[in-house]
Amino acid sequence: MADPRGKVPRRPHLLYPDVARRAHLRGGPQSPSPAGHRGMGRPVRGGAATRQSQYKPKEILQDIREEHGVAVSYMQAWRGKERSMAAVHGTLEDGYRLLPAYCEQIRKTNTGSIALVYPTGPENCFHRLFISYYASIYGFLHACRPLLELDRAQLKGKYLGTLLCASAVDADHTLFPLAFAIVDVESDENWMWFLSELRKLLGVNTDKMPILTILSERHKGIVEAVETHFPTAYHGFCLRYVSESFRDEFKNSKLVNLFWNAVYALTPAEFDAKVSEMMEVQDVMPWFHLFPPNLWAIAYFEGVRYGHFSLGITELLYNWALECHELPIVQMMEHIRYQLTCWFTDRHNMGMSWTSILVPSAEKLISEAIADSRCYQVLRANKVEFEIVSSERTNIVDIQTRCCSCRRWQIYGIPCAHAAAALLSCGEDVRLYAQECFSIRKYREAYSQVIYPIPDRSLWKDSTAGMEGGGGKADIIIRPPKTRRPPGRPKKKVLRLESLKRPKKVVQCGRCHLLGHSQKKCTLRI
Repeated sequence: MADPRGKVPRRPHLLYPDVARRAHLRGGPQSPSPAGHRGMGRPVRGGAATRQSQYKPKEILQDIREEHGVAVSYMQAWRGKERSMAAVHGTLEDGYRLLPAYCEQIRKTNTGSIALVYPTGPENCFHRLFISYYASIYGFLHACRPLLELDRAQLKGKYLGTLLCASAVDADHTLFPLAFAIVDVESDENWMWFLSELRKLLGVNTDKMPILTILSERHKGIVEAVETHFPTAYHGFCLRYVSESFRDEFKNSKLVNLFWNAVYALTPAEFDAKVSEMMEVQDVMPWFHLFPPNLWAIAYFEGVRYGHFSLGITELLYNWALECHELPIVQMMEHIRYQLTCWFTDRHNMGMSWTSILVPSAEKLISEAIADSRCYQVLRANKVEFEIVSSERTNIVDIQTRCCSCRRWQIYGIPCAHAAAALLSCGEDVRLYAQECFSIRKYREAYSQVIYPIPDRSLWKDSTAGMEGGGGKADIIIRPPKTRRPPGRPKKKVLRLESLKRPKKVVQCGRCHLLGHSQKKCTLRI
C-alpha cells in the first residue's frame, strides 16, 4: 500500500523484519522492550531501504503498530533506523575514512577532475573536501556564459558541516554546477580556500575568458575571497536577497513595487525617476547606503548578467542538503554525482534533438522582439547605424557594436525590439546577432563530456593520495569533524524550501516600454 505521505512505501516489515516476525509469534500488541532497536536494524536491501533517510522515526513506530500491533518507543525507532541505514550505506564514521580512496577513484575514473580532501589537527579530523568533475570544467570554459553563482547550505546531520557550491548557467538559462565542497564550518577562511581552489581550477584559462560576473549574497567572507582571487570580476548581489532585505526594512507594498520598477529600469535616468517616486513615499537613502545600486540595479551594475539576476543554486543546494544530510559523506557525494550524470545525459540528448540556431528560451525572446519591432519606423543613418522612431521615444542602434541606446541588447545579450527592427530593415537574420553563448552549438558543447561512474567501494583501496599532509602515510585515517549536532530538538528548522521567496516578475510593455502591463493591454495609440 502506498504511503499517503508520498515518501516511502508503508512496509516497515521490509526495513525491520524481526519486528514483523516477533509480532506474528506473539499475536498481539506488545510493550516496547521485546522488539528492541537491535532487532529493528536489519534492513532488506530494496527500494524502501534506499530511501530510509526520508523515513522519520515517528512514522516508523506508527506504521509498525498499525500493521503488526507492536508498540516501540521513539528512541527504539530512531536507533533501529540508524542501524538499518548503517547496514546499507555504512556508518557516518566509515564515510570520512573512505574519503581519500573515494577522491582517488574520482581522479582515476574521470581524468582531469579535481578531488581533494584535507584533514586538520594532530587527530586528522575532517576539515575540507573539494570536488569538480572534468565534464563540468570543460563545459564552463568552452560553452557557458562567464557568470558564476556562489552559495551554501548548512548540513544538519550527526556531524555538522556546510555545503559550498559554484555554479554557472548554460545557454538555455539552466544551472550548470561547476564545483562543490564540504567544510566543517562556514567561515571567512573556508570561503577564501574555496575561491582559491576555484581559481586554480580555472587556471590560465581565466585570463583568456571575458571578465567574470559573480552573484552571491555578498557576505563579508565571500566579498574578501572574490576580491583576493578574482580581482577583475564584477561581484553583484542576488536580487532575491536584496529584495527580501528591502521588504523587511520598509514593509510597504507600494514601496516594494516601486523598488522592483527601479530594479528593472534599463537606464540611469529611468532608475533615478523611480527612486524619486520612492522618496515621495519614504526616505530610502539610508538603505541605499547599505546596498549600493551599482551592486544590484540593472541600470548601474557594470557586469553582464545575461538576464540572470537571482541565485538559482540556492534551491538546488537546499534540496541536496535535505535529501542527503543523514547519509555518510561519501554517499552524499555519490548522490550529487548521480544527479549530475543524469543532467548531463538528459541535456545532451535534448540538445541533439534541437534543430534551430538558438536554444528555445533565446528563440522565444527573439520572436517577441521581432513581433514588437513591427510598430517602429526605421531610419538608416549609414551602413551600421539606425534611428528607430516610435511615438514615445527614439533609439539609436549600432549593429556593428551590437548596442542600442535602450541598453537591453547589451544587458541581455539578445537583440531588443529596436535592434530587430534595424536588422530586419536591411535583410539580416536577427538570430545571428545574439551572443554565441545562446546558440545550440554551445549548449551541445557544454554537455559533450561524460561524468563516468565510480566503482563499488568494495573495489577501492584505502589511500591518502591527494590529501594534504597525507603523502604516503598509509596509517593516516580521516576522522569525523568535532562539530556535532547538539542534543535535543532543534529550536527551529533551517532547511525549509518554502522560505526561499522568489523575486516578483515585472512585466514590461514591448510598445511603450513602461512596466506593469504587456503590449496586448497597452493603451498607447499606434
